[in-house]
Amino acid sequence: MGRVLLAAETSEEISRILEASDLSPRTHFSATDPSKILTLIETARTDGYAVIDQEVEIGLRSIAVPLFDGHGRVVAALNTGMAATHENPDTLVDLYLPKLLKVQESLRRLIP
Repeated sequence: MGRVLLAAETSEEISRILEASDLSPRTHFSATDPSKILTLIETARTDGYAVIDQEVEIGLRSIAVPLFDGHGRVVAALNTGMAATHENPDTLVDLYLPKLLKVQESLRRLIP
């Protein structure tokens, strides 16, 4: 969820947040290099979603989308996770992204 939330920020704000953040890895899959993290945030901005594969916790994959208010501003994020043993990361996009986008659109009408 962090990447889709950061994707809504300006480049300057993203850099400020990254500089102030502890980028210590949580797992051996964690992105820790600031330039790599910036690339992942930009990908989330372009794609409109982010997939995390065992970066926060071994065995956990998740996909997140931003939630918008009625003015088009990102105000929150929505995600779902699954055990890494069940699906490969690409399957998250195929199976769950359409459902998350449907909820995203429904909530957009409810968030002032």
